[in-house]
Amino acid sequence: MIRKITCDPQNVTVRDVVKDYNEKRMAVVKDFQRREVWQKKTVNEYIESVSEGTAVSGIIVADIESGTEASQACGDHRGAKRYKKLYAEGKRTVNEDGQNRLRKGLMAFVNNETTFTGTLFDLEYKRKQFINIKFEKLPLDFQHAFWNSTVVMVTIKNAPFRKLPAIFRKLNAGDALNRTEMRQSFQTDISNWIRDYCEGTFADMFPRFSGFSDQQIRRMRDIELVTQSFMTCNTHTKDRFFRDEDMDWFFEIGEDKPMSKVDQYDSAERQRFISILEMVYDTVNQQECVPPSKTIPQRTFWALLTVAEHFYDSNGQYTIHSFDQFYRDVYRIDFRLVTDSKISQSNDIKTARANNPHFDEEQIQKLVPDKKYYWSQCRHMETPTQRTARKTTLIDEVIAQISAGTFPSVVAPVALASK
Repeated sequence: MIRKITCDPQNVTVRDVVKDYNEKRMAVVKDFQRREVWQKKTVNEYIESVSEGTAVSGIIVADIESGTEASQACGDHRGAKRYKKLYAEGKRTVNEDGQNRLRKGLMAFVNNETTFTGTLFDLEYKRKQFINIKFEKLPLDFQHAFWNSTVVMVTIKNAPFRKLPAIFRKLNAGDALNRTEMRQSFQTDISNWIRDYCEGTFADMFPRFSGFSDQQIRRMRDIELVTQSFMTCNTHTKDRFFRDEDMDWFFEIGEDKPMSKVDQYDSAERQRFISILEMVYDTVNQQECVPPSKTIPQRTFWALLTVAEHFYDSNGQYTIHSFDQFYRDVYRIDFRLVTDSKISQSNDIKTARANNPHFDEEQIQKLVPDKKYYWSQCRHMETPTQRTARKTTLIDEVIAQISAGTFPSVVAPVALASK
């Protein structure tokens, strides 16, 4: 029997929240959750509001037991299986919204994992200012007062598992979920696969690149980059754009399907891509050209990925003897191509003006469009034609330099060296 989805709000003490909604009893399903993105200032403000009694934003969870029955009733067998697995692990709820408030706020504070700066209230509701203090160092009456402060817990009942991402998106409709965070909420196994690699094997690579601050990574910029990279290297998607709508499509095609049923998620494609990305990862980690205090240009990431893909597909023709030198070789070629293309365009513009003295700048631009030149192609990697043009130019130059013996990080194959 299908029952209506309901919401049950309750005021729950911090003590009971910590007891009943800790990691052992509440699941955070990465399929549709954003990362913990709160900054220290926001955490302090939330803790202060809990102590003051003004924390009106609720922490929202889905009840697993009623959700399992609802999933079975509506034919969401995959969802019912996931609910049952969580229940067997001791989980009783799934976090829907508020994990920053719960984990980065309440849990981290009372477990002495963070310090607090701001105003707290004691049992008699008298306020006191604290600076960089851990919970265990608070006076006992302030500790007791905080344990007995209440927060709003909202329990969603009778929600099939496949409904949880949509509920999450609606809850955050006015809270600036970016497009990557929205895509992560789709019920597709590829989102877990990409996220696991971003947070595991390759986690320490992304901060090395420009545009990947801690906050940008918390907002899933790394996942966006790996999605774009996978689509670029993927036989089924290499000729597509990777704008937001295209990446949305890439995630949506796998909703409620195992990856084995989606050609674009083919295991051979995934294994090939990871091997290519590992080559980039090894290069970034072992290069000594850019010190840890400085960042590597994103343009260089794409250059490394492009050359790594070519090497991987060359069936062992190339052996990289030094990843540090490989970085220097690729960077040098890419940088020179950018510089030469800017000079070339400048000369072409001068020629166009000389040959067409009555043309205005707009007409000259049409004769000498940016997209013809390597420097511009580097800036428009989301466009397949620009991406392909850059790849062709870069790989042709790499092959030429390997053949000439001026790409010292690898040994030229015999077939090339003999030409």
